[in-house]
Amino acid sequence: MSTFDYIPDKKINGFKCVIITRYNEKVDWINYIIDAVDQVIIYNKGPNDDIFKDYVPPPKVIIKRLPNIGRIDHTIAYHILENWENLPDILISLPASILMCLKKGHYLNAMRKRFNIVKERYKGFYSPRFYKVNPNTYNYTIDNYQAEGYCNRNNNPFIKSEYSDFRAWKEAIIDNRPIRYVGMRGMFIVSKENINFINKGIYQNLLTSLSVGDNIENGHFAERIWAHLFRQYSFDVLKNDIVETVPAFVEESIEH
Repeated sequence: MSTFDYIPDKKINGFKCVIITRYNEKVDWINYIIDAVDQVIIYNKGPNDDIFKDYVPPPKVIIKRLPNIGRIDHTIAYHILENWENLPDILISLPASILMCLKKGHYLNAMRKRFNIVKERYKGFYSPRFYKVNPNTYNYTIDNYQAEGYCNRNNNPFIKSEYSDFRAWKEAIIDNRPIRYVGMRGMFIVSKENINFINKGIYQNLLTSLSVGDNIENGHFAERIWAHLFRQYSFDVLKNDIVETVPAFVEESIEH
């Protein structure tokens, strides 16, 4: 039995939509999740339309063009704003490069198994690369970057943020709330309630911040903000700190 043989009942927890941000990758791997979701939207930001090698996608797979700016975090903010009045019950964000990373299929399999339990087990948010940070000291900055996957390198110059570091950027366009959790690479499952709990203006701020180019420091800042935003519903409405009440979440999800 392969790691991808588990297929959950897609009817549980309502309509499930997967959004995939693609540049130059093949995404035949959606075959592993297609039966578990209701819709797949591939946002193609790349130089070609050579998206599949052998896979023939069913009608539930929709391909849309977006400009090559802001990478996966721009895609997330764009999709949320474009579908604000019609968000799916469960939104699943995946990079097209998910099988190119060190863990290969581990992240994809971990997420697939949780499509139907994200509300009950994880209070509406799950990421396979999720960890707790010190709200008093956590910060981040980066001076240069090129995509880890060779097929995604375009040698576009790196654009530094107009803000000195992550904390300054967050305070200016997101909020002053202490950051306690970080989820990496734009891989997560989130419920509609968790998305809607955040003021729409914050997503618009994110979209603007991520529209200045492709290879941008603001993108690295935004990568670190999704867990902070989507965990707020758990804290403020459900009054539940997942890390303390469901220790398995941290044990299964931490990846430095």
